[in-house]
Amino acid sequence: MVSIIILVYNAKMFTEHTIKTLSKTKTNEKCEIIVVDNASHMSTRKSLLKLQKKGLIDKLVLLKENLFFAKGNNIGSQICDPKSDYILLLNSDIEFRNTEWLDIMLKIHKRGVTSYGICETEPYTRCDGYCFLIDRDLYEKYKLDEKYEWFWSITKLQAMVLKEDCQVTAIKNHNDLLFHYGGGSGKAFKKSKGNKIEGEEVKKWFDNKGINIVDKIEYDQDKLICRKNNLTNLILLCKGNSLKKIIKQKVKSKLK
Repeated sequence: MVSIIILVYNAKMFTEHTIKTLSKTKTNEKCEIIVVDNASHMSTRKSLLKLQKKGLIDKLVLLKENLFFAKGNNIGSQICDPKSDYILLLNSDIEFRNTEWLDIMLKIHKRGVTSYGICETEPYTRCDGYCFLIDRDLYEKYKLDEKYEWFWSITKLQAMVLKEDCQVTAIKNHNDLLFHYGGGSGKAFKKSKGNKIEGEEVKKWFDNKGINIVDKIEYDQDKLICRKNNLTNLILLCKGNSLKKIIKQKVKSKLK
């Protein structure tokens, strides 16, 4: 069983789009959808309550204040079904383009972490955190370090998993499976603590252990092939950026 935790902060249209496209997922694995709302505006909260009433959200937590990424997801992890084997942390600005995205991810996954998305910037190559699958017992052992309220918490978590001699895998070119719009929840994260950190400290977390990188996945009903295909990625990326502009325009017009 997979417990999918979606952390929400405003971004009503992005959030609705994420949950509605997520609901079309076809998988052999039982799933539950847990949404943790970080004190969004009332319009977003009303939307979440409607989605829950429609059966698209299994568990909904409405926080009284914005607890940011680390603590918000840790709260969500506390209400996972006891039978759940995996926790999947999911951003609220995702479009699912292939209904089998989760089964494909699980076929690639080995004990540890698997993510759609990679950060190849300094100080260390690491998994991105917008669609981040981890074995539940490993999450519960380490959790997200709440000292780092935003993205460094997900970096430290995967470094701890590597120290367990487990595999950490990042899938780079995946826009035909799902697309991350990015920035849907605005810039409130800039008020979070722990964003400023020395690169040498991050490198110490990893202790020279590197992640496994899958450049491109090709798939059909019978097999999965991981290989490099930059041309395909370029085409899909352009398409994704166009869709991003359309949704952002809709968000702006809605606000007006």
